Amino acid sequence: MKRLKTCLVFLAVVGFSSTVMAQNPPQADAERLRVELAERARQEAEQREWETKIFPIRFVDPGELQRALSMFRSSISYSGGGLRVLSIRAPKEIMPAIEDAIKRLDVPTPRRSAELTIFILVATDQADVAAASPPTGLQPVLNQLKNVLSYKNYQLIDTLLVHVTETRGSPAILQGQIGTQGFYNFQTRFRIEAPDGKTPTLRLNEMNFRFQPAGEREAIVAADVDIPQGQQVVVGKASMGNRALILVMTSKFSN
Repeated sequence: MKRLKTCLVFLAVVGFSSTVMAQNPPQADAERLRVELAERARQEAEQREWETKIFPIRFVDPGELQRALSMFRSSISYSGGGLRVLSIRAPKEIMPAIEDAIKRLDVPTPRRSAELTIFILVATDQADVAAASPPTGLQPVLNQLKNVLSYKNYQLIDTLLVHVTETRGSPAILQGQIGTQGFYNFQTRFRIEAPDGKTPTLRLNEMNFRFQPAGEREAIVAADVDIPQGQQVVVGKASMGNRALILVMTSKFSN
């Protein structure tokens, strides 16, 4: 019984000690809290001397510019929406460097453009079909098609020339009639990739070419396509009964 009382007393003391420790943080925690409060007070006092400026952003994405400026000791807020301004608070000695960085980074992107040529071919099994001779420059790709496909004749029914600029929103749309052959509808989103030291490439995202022959079922060629400068690319093939629609494209860059 005496041993039991001793244990109960010991447990009570331990419990009391734990409660005291919980209510009174260790000295290390108290010191850490003091340091954090002192640092916060120092920062607030320092920032009271900072200056604030508003910068309208004209050309680049303000959110990307905000991330680029995060290297500076400052507080940067982006308005969002269509206002396109950055509010910047920074030490007076740093603000000139921030202003200079914004002038260097907020510049118009050089306009990139290209010229896309689309050769529209119809392939048939009739070897004696009378057709105009294809352009000399197209003959190598026609020879390759004859080695790969079983069609005997390849007729160029039209050539489309498209002047291209990058489209980030709605797709570019081109449509019209090919003589008495039928109607076409071409749409895509263009992206121009011109890395330094590498061949410029015209990328067609979500490319969709529809050809409606007179009295026949519509033929559709759809794909994402890369057209390197100066190369002839067979983009796709679509069956039209015993015939086939074949698209060949090439690109040329103006800058």
